[in-house]
Amino acid sequence: MRQPIASAFAILGLCLGFAAHVGAQDAPAAPADNVVAEETHDLLPPNRLCPTDRKLPRTMRYTILPLHGDLIDPSVLIALQEVNARHTTVSKINTLVIDFGITGGDHDETLALAAEIAALRKRMPIIGVLGSAVGPGAMLPLLCDYLVILDPASDKVLIDWTPGGDVPSANVSAEVGRIFEEVQPFTISPEATGEVIRAMLNPNLDLFLWRTPDNCLRFGTSAPADIETVKLSSGTDALTGFSGTQLITSGLALQGQGGIDSVGAALGAEKWIAVPAIADKILTQVKSRLATERKQAAEALRTGFRSVKDARSIVAAMVEAESIARASDPRKQQYRRSYSRQWTNSSGSDSNSSQWGFTRVSSVAWQKNVDASITAWQTVLNMYTQASTATSQARLIAKKLAESDSAKIDPEFRGEITALQAEVDALLQQGPMLDVKGNNAQQTIEWLRKNRNSPAF
Repeated sequence: MRQPIASAFAILGLCLGFAAHVGAQDAPAAPADNVVAEETHDLLPPNRLCPTDRKLPRTMRYTILPLHGDLIDPSVLIALQEVNARHTTVSKINTLVIDFGITGGDHDETLALAAEIAALRKRMPIIGVLGSAVGPGAMLPLLCDYLVILDPASDKVLIDWTPGGDVPSANVSAEVGRIFEEVQPFTISPEATGEVIRAMLNPNLDLFLWRTPDNCLRFGTSAPADIETVKLSSGTDALTGFSGTQLITSGLALQGQGGIDSVGAALGAEKWIAVPAIADKILTQVKSRLATERKQAAEALRTGFRSVKDARSIVAAMVEAESIARASDPRKQQYRRSYSRQWTNSSGSDSNSSQWGFTRVSSVAWQKNVDASITAWQTVLNMYTQASTATSQARLIAKKLAESDSAKIDPEFRGEITALQAEVDALLQQGPMLDVKGNNAQQTIEWLRKNRNSPAF
C-alpha cells in the first residue's frame, strides 16, 4: 500500500505543480534606431479617410497567430497572453495578425479571448485575416483594428451567428443585454462596431450598414436613400451573419489579393515584414505544455480512482480483521481455562498474609494470549491508517484536479473528476465509523500492553 501511495503523490506533484515555463526564444535582431524612427503611426489604408480609423505603422513587422477550430482549446488564449507579456522585451514586432477559422465555442470562451485581444490592441495594431467564424466567437474578428478577407466568395457566409442560440427564447432580450454589456468594453471605435455585435446577438433587431463619403462606418434601423447599404438580417429561425462581399461592401473589412503576405498592400503598408517563429512558436510551446499537463492530470486521475479502490478494499478487509481481533481478546471465556490460581502465603517483617495468585504457567499463557491479541488489533489499526491515507490522497487529487486547467477546458475530463469526487464523498461518509474503529483498536492495544504482565479480568 505504501509504494503506490508514494508514487501517486509523486505523480500528483508533477501534475499539479507543473511550472508553466516556456523556454527562451531566439529573438530576431531588433531593428536599428533609424528603422524604428520610420515606423510611425501616421498611415491609413488607401481606401480609408475616416479619422476615427486607427493609423498604422509605415513599416509593419508582423507575426501570425492562428485561431482555428473550437474555442474550447485554450492554447490560443494562453498564447495571446504570452505574446502580450513578451512584447515589451525587444522590438521584434509591431503588428499581430490573427488568422481566423473559428468553428464553435461559447460565450465565456469568447469573452476571455475578447478581453485578451483588447488588452493586446492597446500595445499594437491587430489585423484579422478572416477565413470564417461560426458561433459566439463570430464577434471576435470585429474586435480587430482591421479585418482583411482574402477570398470574399459572394454566396458564402463568413461570419455566422445563430442569434439567441445559447439563451432561453423567453429571456433573449435580457440575456442579449447582459452579454452585450460584457462584450461592449472590448469593442473598437466607431460605435457602429458595437452595434453590429449587438445586432448579431439580438434575433429581433435588423441593422443597416453603410459608409459615408469620408469612408466612416454608419448604421441605422432603416436604410438611407441613394447609398449602398448592407442589411444584417435577424429572425429567431434565421442565421445572422455576413458574407465576404457584404463585409467588404459595408466597410467592415478590406479585400486582399493573394495570401497573408499580400495583406500589407490592402493596408497600404510601405513595408510588410513577416517575423517568423514568434506567435507560432509560442503557440506550439503552449500546445506542448498543455498536452504534457493533460497527460499528467490523466495519470493523477487514474491514481485517484486506484486510491478509492484501495480504500474500499481495505475497509472491507478491516471488518473481518476487527472480528478476528475481538475474538482474540485474552479475557474471553475460551482462554480462561488456561489460567489457574493457587493459594499462597507471604510473610515479611511487618505482615503475614495469604491470597490467591496466578501460577507461573498461567502468567506465561496470559502473556502469550495478550501478544497474539495485540498483533490482531495492530492489523486493524494498520488497516485504519492505510484506508485513511488512501482516502485523503483521493480527496486531495480530486480537489487539485477540479482546480486544474484540464478541468476548466475539457468537459469530458471535468465529468471524470466529478465521478472521482462522488467516490471520495462516499468514502468520507464512512469516516466517523472508521474513526471509531481506529480509536477502539488503539485503546485496546494500550490496555493490553499495560496489563501484559498482570492477568486482568
